[in-house]
Amino acid sequence: MMRHARTAVLIIGLFTHFIANADSQPVIKVGYYEFPPFTYTDKQGNPKGAFVELCRTLLTSKGYRVIFKGLPSARLYTNLISGDIDMWFGAPGKPALTGHVLESSQYIDEIILALFYHPDAPAPELPIGLKDKKIILISGYSYWSPATQWLADSSLNLQTTRTSQHSSAIAMLMRNRGDYLLNYLSPMQTAQQELGIDGLNIPYIPIKSIPLTFIVSRKSAQPEQLLNDLEIAYITYKTLIFY
Repeated sequence: MMRHARTAVLIIGLFTHFIANADSQPVIKVGYYEFPPFTYTDKQGNPKGAFVELCRTLLTSKGYRVIFKGLPSARLYTNLISGDIDMWFGAPGKPALTGHVLESSQYIDEIILALFYHPDAPAPELPIGLKDKKIILISGYSYWSPATQWLADSSLNLQTTRTSQHSSAIAMLMRNRGDYLLNYLSPMQTAQQELGIDGLNIPYIPIKSIPLTFIVSRKSAQPEQLLNDLEIAYITYKTLIFY
């Protein structure tokens, strides 16, 4: 407890050193989509999540004002390309963003893409065990290799069905309205906690680990400076957290 208290004091001291007229501070628009518990919109319409707070802390420490804008993933990418969004906290290497963004070398966290299956069903052998099966997908989410290859493989004859809610995806899987659910581990765990079924232990097979980092639009006013400020602030923040 004392260690955490000391860390909190140090962080508060570090991130309250900047005092300036709010009107003179450059505004950074941070895009996000629904990916609880990292980024999400609460019932009051406010941006929430661990990465929302991290971005706010880092940017504020460097003298920026921050505006968060929740968008579907496709619109978020379009806004990054156009510069209507300055930055995003997400996965590097998105083909749609190639040449349009700068990516940090600092990996902040990782997410795990997994194939979930019914607790009463055996684990499938991948990918042959997917043949002729129905896969539940989350609308607005993008997926990664090898899952994208499986979905495109005509020899597997996969059927897909989509839902926009993690809770409904879980319900579909449990009611056998789909054979498997392709989703990310963190939002699944959050949804199970919210539903009060975190003890259900829905089995899954990890498919891919994806790093998360700062993604800055090349159309931002000063993209190199913004990315450099984020990286310096994060290195300092990380040093204090693990002090």
